[in-house]
Amino acid sequence: MEFNTSYNEQHRRMVEIINNEIEMFNTCPTEYCCGYAIESVKKVLSGKSEVPPFQILDDIWARFFGEASPKDFIANDSNGNDYKSDDFLLAARIKMRLKESDVGGDGITSADIARKMNKSPGMISQVINCKYGASPTKHLHAIWAILNPVDKENEEDESLNLKQEVKENNEQIVIRYGEIPFVDTSVSKLIKMSCNNAKERRRFAVFAGQAGLGKSKGIEAYAQANTSAIVLYGSELTASTQIIEELCEKLAISRSSSNSRNVKRIISALVDSERVIILDEADKCKPNALDPLRTISDKARIGVVLVGNIQLVEKLQCESRYELISSRVCFWTKPAGELPISDIQTLFQTLTKNCIPLAKDDEAWWAWLHKRVEGNARLLVENLLPHLLTLVRKRPEHKIGEFEVNQIFLNILNKPSI
Repeated sequence: MEFNTSYNEQHRRMVEIINNEIEMFNTCPTEYCCGYAIESVKKVLSGKSEVPPFQILDDIWARFFGEASPKDFIANDSNGNDYKSDDFLLAARIKMRLKESDVGGDGITSADIARKMNKSPGMISQVINCKYGASPTKHLHAIWAILNPVDKENEEDESLNLKQEVKENNEQIVIRYGEIPFVDTSVSKLIKMSCNNAKERRRFAVFAGQAGLGKSKGIEAYAQANTSAIVLYGSELTASTQIIEELCEKLAISRSSSNSRNVKRIISALVDSERVIILDEADKCKPNALDPLRTISDKARIGVVLVGNIQLVEKLQCESRYELISSRVCFWTKPAGELPISDIQTLFQTLTKNCIPLAKDDEAWWAWLHKRVEGNARLLVENLLPHLLTLVRKRPEHKIGEFEVNQIFLNILNKPSI
């Protein structure tokens, strides 16, 4: 925004903060004009006032932030104070929120907040009044989540002048389990590499990673592109018998009452076929579940890929029961603990079709979001994104940043702010 010479540095910062509050909460001009003509207020908040905007700015400031000093909001974040400018801003919001009829009128006090947070009333009072002796950020976010839940229905949303294009695009997006489109990530690329190595070398390959990285999605994508792949899904109930029976079903082989006879039929059907067997959730299976796969791989000369959580590595490398399997592994990548930042950004932008307006779109934002979702695809895609889409659907003009994401984690996902 460009300001004319009527504005000093403090006025400019006040205008920026006030405009941000108006945008964030979709405040109607009649709610903050404070008796002044709307055109005069618009001119002041656009940086075009011909005269110093002292009185109008001071009154609008008081409307949003009460007695909070603008100088606190303009504090240098490197001055060593535990309260940064964003902390002063949120503390002022909280104090104003406590005065509103739907909160203060219901008798909600700092003592009530303290009980919900399992803290002392004195500590909550210190945090709100900017006298807390340590970083207050996570406590302020927790208090705000109690006073202003992110999923609270806003009865005025329907009357807002919504950006129709963003709203329509948003409403077309479905992110729910079983209907999430595939997005190629580093994990799916490593799954593909594992399968190709196992198939070419006719040996075992292993891919292990933390839960929620998209391993199963990668397997599904590989199987769709390679119809010769045979995908088996393991569980706590999967033993050798279940593996054999599922292979017979996948290969359309009539089953015998004898497992050894069934294994021979499977080998006969697969010998030198250049196919590959993929066992997902291999870490959950019973110890003998991998035995028939070893025999089939040896006799039919086909590859087998074992995919599972980090525990799969410990089983194969540390338990003597699996020595005959681990010695046959020809491709074994380092276990994946997190997705890289680039994958988190790709998943976010692709699945939301870029319809979520961001307050920032730089390296710092994506690094923060990566940390916030712990580098986990499931936490991002299934837990966070649906709530962000709902929030943007209600407020299409509102830009999403760290504050809104932390609100969702605090109020809906029961995780602390960072």
